[in-house]
Amino acid sequence: MFGHMKIRSTGIAGNRRGGREAFTLIEVVFAAAIAGLVMAGMFQGYTLVGRQAQFSACSYAATATAMSQMEQVIAANWVPSPPYINNTLLTLSSTNPGNLCLPSAGGSVINCTNITQVTLVSSNPPYAMIKVQCIWTMPNYGGVFTNTVAVLRAPTL
Repeated sequence: MFGHMKIRSTGIAGNRRGGREAFTLIEVVFAAAIAGLVMAGMFQGYTLVGRQAQFSACSYAATATAMSQMEQVIAANWVPSPPYINNTLLTLSSTNPGNLCLPSAGGSVINCTNITQVTLVSSNPPYAMIKVQCIWTMPNYGGVFTNTVAVLRAPTL
């Protein structure tokens, strides 16, 4: 049979680690640096995703606010008769300040302004274009944003 060979440690001189298994200081520093970079990246990612979610919520609320204003104008009765300039629908152009419909834990609201424009596109056949712009700013994000909805409307029959 084969014999077994035994290797003996001769102490500190024969084994660099003196028989102990451990990490060196350089390995610990690099591992801590890598863990720190991974954690910083995760927190940056969560912050970015949170800001994008807040922006999306504000944008959807601005579109809903503009659509609400649009529905009020579309609901108006429009039976055009010449001259088309003096009819009820075309006088519904307006500028209305308001707030975006968002839940807020801190009690802060986001102000907006709805600008409604009704213009006669064609007099024969009569068609009007209704355009509503919701202008808003998002806190801590910077810039002014505008959500626009528009529709062509025929007269009420």
